[in-house]
Amino acid sequence: MLIKQLPSLLPLLLLLVACKSKKAPVPEEAAHDSSLIVVTDSSNAGVTDSIAAVTDTLRVDTAKLIGKWIQPVAGLDKEMQGFQLRRNGTAKSINMYTLVYEKWVLNNDTLFLWSHSEGVKDTAAVVDTTIIRELSDTSLVLFPLKAAEGYTDRYRRSR
Repeated sequence: MLIKQLPSLLPLLLLLVACKSKKAPVPEEAAHDSSLIVVTDSSNAGVTDSIAAVTDTLRVDTAKLIGKWIQPVAGLDKEMQGFQLRRNGTAKSINMYTLVYEKWVLNNDTLFLWSHSEGVKDTAAVVDTTIIRELSDTSLVLFPLKAAEGYTDRYRRSR
């Protein structure tokens, strides 16, 4: 019975095979779409450690850091605030009653200041990490690592 229907099914079968082998035309914008180009990722090629590559670190004399460093309170230019760095590695807040400095460590040009907040709900210890940009007998310029690029904290020595 199938052999008798073969002549009538043959054109239908050929039509199916012919349609299946044809590809749909590529739209004009897809033919020129550069996002479809395969590019090998070479972003890690030759990457060096950016911290190790920096050679412009400031040589800091620890003895110059010992002392009281102050700056005006924002909005109250006559009021001063800051910190005192002591020889034994302890630190003390100046006119910042809720921020209590405990200790400090210098590593190359990086100053670490440990503190905690007093009189507030969260009293977790915090380590402020700052890069010393400038240091003289009378001034100290710090760049906090969490600050926006270009921001600095400027202090002057207090006797």
